[in-house]
Amino acid sequence: MEAFLDTRQLRAFSVLARCGSFTEAAVDLHLTQSAVSHSIKALEDDLGARLFLRSGRKLLLTPSGHELLGHADAILRQMVTARDALSAMEKSPRGKLRIGCSTAAAQYLLLMILPKFRTAFPSYTVSVLPGETPETIQSLRYGVIDMSITLKPREVNGLTCEPIFKDRVDLLVGPEHPWKKKIPTPAQLAEETYIVTSRRSYTCELFTQHFLAKGVRVGKFIEMGSIEAMKQFVKLGLGTALAAPWAAVGDLERGELACVPMPFGRLEREWVVSCLEDRPLNQAEKEFHRLASAAGANFG
Repeated sequence: MEAFLDTRQLRAFSVLARCGSFTEAAVDLHLTQSAVSHSIKALEDDLGARLFLRSGRKLLLTPSGHELLGHADAILRQMVTARDALSAMEKSPRGKLRIGCSTAAAQYLLLMILPKFRTAFPSYTVSVLPGETPETIQSLRYGVIDMSITLKPREVNGLTCEPIFKDRVDLLVGPEHPWKKKIPTPAQLAEETYIVTSRRSYTCELFTQHFLAKGVRVGKFIEMGSIEAMKQFVKLGLGTALAAPWAAVGDLERGELACVPMPFGRLEREWVVSCLEDRPLNQAEKEFHRLASAAGANFG
């Protein structure tokens, strides 16, 4: 078992070593002479070494006392440094925040969150790990990231998932696409090429299930990994993209893309900020969560 030194005894020893007088040390420490004497006696007994010799009215350090003094001063300085560092963190916290998020969240939502977060926590380092919801949630469970912004996962055991907004997925087509004017038939829907960020994404999974429930099986996909790349492919006439309208506001306003409501009814999604259930959030993580909720109001 490790034997630790009493820091109060070390401080009394350090002060006494410099004063050379129990009276002066007691005044400096705001203690009685008896209390200082008891501290030194307890320290000597603990160490099994004599630390002071009397020379008239003055106290002199023994060789053991000289050896201890260097260690004691270093320990006390480290204690002051630790206190100052913690105090500075309260005034300007520093650390690292590891965020996992979907591609869409990285491209749009984080652009609204991170500048405000950096203003509030300028000493924090933020790292972002993009990925689809299943991979991101796995990274969260394994401790690779601290928080995530994704679609609500199917399995939430062990997680705290706070909703930040709901949206819908529509079909993005080119401005001359025939679906703008005429509702597509099930056969046309089945033959279309759909552009997605990933076949493994929750959005793609929700979409295929949505169509299968109506007897429409789709099988042609192009995976792009980027919303912006998806939109460019649509503009080139290479397929129809699955995306929320908020991801193409500018393109829709300029008439470069058109939004076709999802066939067979609305296809809705829920976005959440997630963390491990048994892990309390620190000050920076709470602020990130607050900013994510505030930013979500612009997307629902």
